[in-house]
Amino acid sequence: MSRRALLLLLHHLLLLLSSSSLRPAGSAQGDAEAEALLRWKGSLSQPPRPAPDALASWSLDTNSSPAPCSWRGVSCDVLGRVVAVDVAGAGLAGTLGALDLASLPSLASLNLSLNALTGPLFPSPLDVSAPLRSLRSLDLSHNNLSGTVPATLPAYMPGLEILNLSSNQFTGGIPPALGDVSGLRELDLSRNPLGGTVPATLGKLRSLERINVSLALLDSAIPSELGLCANLTVVGLAGNRLSGGLPPSLAKLTRVREFNVSKNMLAGEIPPGYFTSWSTRLRVFQADGNRFTGGIPEEVAAASRLEFVSLATNNLSGTIPAVIGRMTSLRVLELHENGFSGAIPRTIGNLTSLQTLRLYANKLTGRLPDELGNMTALQRLVVSGNMLEGELPPGLTRLPNLFSIVAFDNLFSGAIPPDFGRNLSILSMSNNRFSGGLPPGLCNSPRLRYLGLDDNDIAGAVPPCYRNFAKLVRFRMARNRLSGDVSGVLGSHPDLYYVDLSGNSFHGELPELWSQLKNLSFLHLDGNKIAGTIPASYGALTALQDLSLASNRLAGTIPPELGRLPLLNLDLGGNMLSGQIPPTLGNATGMLWLDLSGNRLDGGVPVELTNLAHMWHLNLSHNSLAGEAPPLLGKMASLQELDLSGNPGLCGDIAGLNPCRSEPISRGASTRRRGIILVAAAALLVSIAAAAACVLVLLTSRRRRTRQQDTTDTTASGSAASLTLTTSIWGKDAVFSFGDILTATEHFNEAYCIGKGSFGSVYRADLPGGHSLAVKRLDASEAGDGAACCGGGTSERSFENEVAALTRVRHRNIVRLHGFCAMGGHMYLAYELVERGSLGKVLYGGGRSCELFGWPARVRAIAGLAHALAYLHHDCSPPMIHRDVSVNNVLLGPDYEPRVSDFGTARFLAPGRSGCTSVAGSYGYMAPGK
Repeated sequence: MSRRALLLLLHHLLLLLSSSSLRPAGSAQGDAEAEALLRWKGSLSQPPRPAPDALASWSLDTNSSPAPCSWRGVSCDVLGRVVAVDVAGAGLAGTLGALDLASLPSLASLNLSLNALTGPLFPSPLDVSAPLRSLRSLDLSHNNLSGTVPATLPAYMPGLEILNLSSNQFTGGIPPALGDVSGLRELDLSRNPLGGTVPATLGKLRSLERINVSLALLDSAIPSELGLCANLTVVGLAGNRLSGGLPPSLAKLTRVREFNVSKNMLAGEIPPGYFTSWSTRLRVFQADGNRFTGGIPEEVAAASRLEFVSLATNNLSGTIPAVIGRMTSLRVLELHENGFSGAIPRTIGNLTSLQTLRLYANKLTGRLPDELGNMTALQRLVVSGNMLEGELPPGLTRLPNLFSIVAFDNLFSGAIPPDFGRNLSILSMSNNRFSGGLPPGLCNSPRLRYLGLDDNDIAGAVPPCYRNFAKLVRFRMARNRLSGDVSGVLGSHPDLYYVDLSGNSFHGELPELWSQLKNLSFLHLDGNKIAGTIPASYGALTALQDLSLASNRLAGTIPPELGRLPLLNLDLGGNMLSGQIPPTLGNATGMLWLDLSGNRLDGGVPVELTNLAHMWHLNLSHNSLAGEAPPLLGKMASLQELDLSGNPGLCGDIAGLNPCRSEPISRGASTRRRGIILVAAAALLVSIAAAAACVLVLLTSRRRRTRQQDTTDTTASGSAASLTLTTSIWGKDAVFSFGDILTATEHFNEAYCIGKGSFGSVYRADLPGGHSLAVKRLDASEAGDGAACCGGGTSERSFENEVAALTRVRHRNIVRLHGFCAMGGHMYLAYELVERGSLGKVLYGGGRSCELFGWPARVRAIAGLAHALAYLHHDCSPPMIHRDVSVNNVLLGPDYEPRVSDFGTARFLAPGRSGCTSVAGSYGYMAPGK
């Protein structure tokens, strides 16, 4: 038979087959597949906008090409069988319960990611008798699926090569049976609350190239068996609770490109062999947020292709090795929050591709190397919280891409180069020793947003061109020697929300123009020489929450318009303001702090001030107020500090004031010292007459903003706050006595004990009138090993620290000290009673409190604790370090609002000194307040 005849015969045969046997079978399978997909579509909820017609094409339309091959997201093979379904990001809502995969026997790829699917992975139990042998890729990521990952999944889908279930709500751990999917190349179970361990059986996946189980609440060691997965290129284990060390067996791998074990609890040293074994391919190495010790291995330079290295937030030490300069491909280098010491190596200037350099919170010394000027790609430089010194390298001004410099809390000195600051967006160099003037070169930074140069020695006027920073949001120049007319400092800054010019020598008058700063929420100008009046137009600053104009030369009246503002803090003390206190201030119902002391105000105390139900500090002292003070003022539950002293004409039924029905008592009226007012002690019971000399105090120290001049660290018990334990200190508005506490606790009967610690016991005292206190009793006779040389016992030093610390800080998230005294061989501290007790008790004590401590309450507690620590570290002057933040020293109120307590080991940090202190307080996790 000829070739032509053979071809003709084959052609007729194919036509015959296609018109008879094949067509009906293919049609039947296609109908079954279409029906299965339509049943699932019918089970879905109405898709949310903006894609209401995502599956509109899924219908049996006889006029269209054969269904379902023409449907959106459906792909078929040449025989018309469905081989892929991809409707990612189609806005689908519903479950997978009605999706009959058995009716799609040829399905090789299923992608339903980026939707709003809920419920379990698949109907349980899976029918392993009819496995989906064709399925190679399953992607259900970024939904809200829940339940467990079925242990029978490998038997149901034995041919899987890609499994992506990330960003769901799966629980129940990683099934060890996944190790039986021998062909698996990519496994992504990240961002699920799986819990459990990393199964050692995953080491059987010899084809595995990518594994990502980050943010999955895993709690185990890293199994050494992962070193058997010879094809691994990406290892993602970040954000879990993994412990132990990095397995040396992983050094057997040779193809690793990305390695991320950040934010775990891993310890030990970083294996040098990782860098030599992975040298040819490694691009990313992230091990930040662990507990690694030792130094940076010199072998790191072998991985010359590394682009991203993060070893931050560990316990690494030693010097930064000079060989780091060989890693010329680096784009990001993060070594912050460790214990690195010594100088920054000059070889770092070789990193001409580096864009981000973060070295903050270490112990680095010396100067910034001049070679930084060679790093032309550098965009972010963060070296704050070290002990770097000297002048800034002039080459920094030539870096064309640098937009962020953060270098606060160092010892830098000299003048800032005049041409410094081209194209900067962030410049933060507070708390250094810079002198000279403000650099006019900053005017070439039209996108400047954050400018912080407070706590330096910068002098002169603010360059006029600074008024042109149209994108400015934060402007901090406090505590320098700046001068000039304050009205020329700011211009039009529509996004500006924070201004602090306090502690300078600005003069002139407050400009009306500033009333247009509609986003301004923080304005501090205290401690200058500003005169004139407070513009009434400032009542239009509708976002203003914190206003301090204290210690200036302002005159005139207090504008009633200030009562329109959402003020939390208002300090106008130490001026020459006159007239009456505007009753409209009572409209600022969120007010926490109001200080109008040291002015020339007259008239009475407006009863409207009693509307400020959240206010805890009110100081109207040293004015010319007269008449009867509102009786409700002394009964405000929130008010912890009230000072009405220095107003001879003021009377009333409030502690510290003369009764209006009797003549003023002159004796002792002039013996007030630093705002602490002696109050007449109430008559005590005969049985506690010995305690009459000790009356509890309410803290009255005014918030100080003057700069600390000492050059050495001082503890909270230093000379600035030294106490004599035999002296009783009286509170100006104390309405209870030590005898009341003795009565309430039945002479400190153990039945009233609510806690014990290493320094003493805490008792609950429920006083008449509904007041409840937590009273800590310390043994004054206790002396530690160093008592002889340190000037007192541990309890005494703790007592002095506590009092000195809590008389200087005021914050809603820091426990309030009502009073203190020492007598009879004991020392006593009386605090506000925080009802729920310690965070540790709530977390680990079980019961109803733990059940109610859900995520919203936990977030509130975390935020409050962060606010308290930020206040101590950044807003106190000098800064304070708690050094013993633990779950037992964080108290929770009825609404789970936190209060930081136990300042017995606190330390004040003098300006210009390192933030490093010795370990104090509780051992274990080193919290941020240490």
